[in-house]
Amino acid sequence: MKPKYHSAKTILAPLMKLRSEGISVAQSLTATGLSLSILERPEQHVNLSQELTFLRNLRRVSGDPGIGLYVGSCYPLSVFGLYGYALMSASTMREALKLAYHFVELSFAFYEHHMRVEDGFVVMAMAADDYHAEDVPMLSEREMTATFMILRGLLGDDFHPAEVCFRHARQVELSRYRDVFGVAPTFGATENAMRFSLDVLETPLLQCDSDTAALCIDRCERIKARLSEEHNIVDEVREMLLLRPGYFPGIEAVAEKLNISGRTLRRRLSASGSGYQKIVDDLRYELAREYLQGTAMSIEQVASLLGYSDAAHFCHAFRRWSGCPPSQFRGAPAA
Repeated sequence: MKPKYHSAKTILAPLMKLRSEGISVAQSLTATGLSLSILERPEQHVNLSQELTFLRNLRRVSGDPGIGLYVGSCYPLSVFGLYGYALMSASTMREALKLAYHFVELSFAFYEHHMRVEDGFVVMAMAADDYHAEDVPMLSEREMTATFMILRGLLGDDFHPAEVCFRHARQVELSRYRDVFGVAPTFGATENAMRFSLDVLETPLLQCDSDTAALCIDRCERIKARLSEEHNIVDEVREMLLLRPGYFPGIEAVAEKLNISGRTLRRRLSASGSGYQKIVDDLRYELAREYLQGTAMSIEQVASLLGYSDAAHFCHAFRRWSGCPPSQFRGAPAA
């Protein structure tokens, strides 16, 4: 199972590092609905679509096709808070990885994660099919690098995997991958995976502390339960629509992704005081306002990002939502 929310540190950690290197905070957070003051609140969480928008902004602003490697490297184990402390307090690497997968909702993962033993190696595989093809290399490299940072935080800086595999093609020079993982990855593989010797599972962890582990595990269970309760069906539908820009499928396709029938989805949305078309319209209006006042994109580009076949249809819809055309809204002072 992948998380539905991340700690705000997943954005704050790379944002502060990039800020010190001259990257604009405002440009990085465009269309996320976030600000530094929000991100710095204790126990603040962000949803996956907000973080994905942030990552797309970074790719555009930095012009770096390897931005996923950069962002993943900004996550030392200490950034993961209680999740990281629970792993560090485990007695062995085997126990730490059990906790890592059990509490994956508290990690910074975008993908589904699975672990298996194969030919004397541990294989940590990760995959997802919910994302736009343009985003997949960036997300896969961020995901793999973040996973590697957790392993290195537990095993020390000398740890290097036996093999790293990516399904996508190489994005940057090979030396950048070697600098991160200590090995040159395989590209065009059948899965995104990291392999290391089975013997590593029996490695005792130097910061093992049974009392600390028990406290952290109890707290992690509470946080995990709270996050599950806070995420309702409307949130799930919004998240699914936001993960693929410009793609607004019919309700039956969304229901299938959620493993329920269209009738059940309609009923659950109605019980939440909403409806599928209302979610789509609200989402388009929300994004349209942010794109118009937060970017220099043309009306045609905004219309395309929102899934309209032409700008005229978008302008008609925007006038219906706001009472004025997009060009007039763009010229008005930002709220």
